[in-house]
Amino acid sequence: MLRCDTWTGTLVPKAGMGFLRKKFAAAAVAGKILVAGGCARSSAVEEYDPDENVWRVVSEAPRRRYGCIGASVDGVFYVIGGLKIGSSGSDGLACGSRAAGAEAAHVYASSMDLYDAASRGWLRSRAVPGGGCVVAACAAAGDVYILSSHAVELSFWKFNALRKSDNFGEWCRIKSPPLPAQVRLDSTVRFSCVGVGEKVVLVQVVGCIDDLLRRSGRPERGLKEGLVLVYDCAGGEWTRGADMPEVIRRAACVCVEC
Repeated sequence: MLRCDTWTGTLVPKAGMGFLRKKFAAAAVAGKILVAGGCARSSAVEEYDPDENVWRVVSEAPRRRYGCIGASVDGVFYVIGGLKIGSSGSDGLACGSRAAGAEAAHVYASSMDLYDAASRGWLRSRAVPGGGCVVAACAAAGDVYILSSHAVELSFWKFNALRKSDNFGEWCRIKSPPLPAQVRLDSTVRFSCVGVGEKVVLVQVVGCIDDLLRRSGRPERGLKEGLVLVYDCAGGEWTRGADMPEVIRRAACVCVEC
């Protein structure tokens, strides 16, 4: 692991995680870094203490996921979406048949596990209403925002993550991102999103629309990767941001206050 000092631009090597992971969930919670998923050998949840430069296993995740997304609100680490790895056994799902495997993948892709960092315990897992596959997620303004794909359309959801709120745990479907008409959803189009204050920034990180047009037999040029859309959490409206000047394929987004 490397620590980047955003003021000086320097990189400092730090202790590595105890388990090799790929496409895992990560989030900063109460001054620590929590990671989960992305490991075929273990369901361990690890916590990094930046003051001690030490990783510790703090829990075992209820689901062993791959390709999941992490977010943090109000002391809770959210492990969202992804695919099932092997047979964790904790949720009663088996991969003994193709049908069972497809069912497990669907359940994992639309579910969310909640880890309370203070009590070292797991809260009740939640599922995105209507199912679908989580393709992007982030925390902003005290809520968790989730973009879900339903094969031919996208839905956008807000999960009330303020634990002292009377509405904690409630879902609300909100306005979907206004994708240009040229953008046709398939496995080549992917997104990343990040909360910036009271806004959610959605970035298209994979999927050249030119390629989609060519595959459909249309020679004209369309939109490339780098589409940026901004959702105002307070106003409930989307706006189009400037496209990324340079495409970093499969990029992840992060927000730093300065």
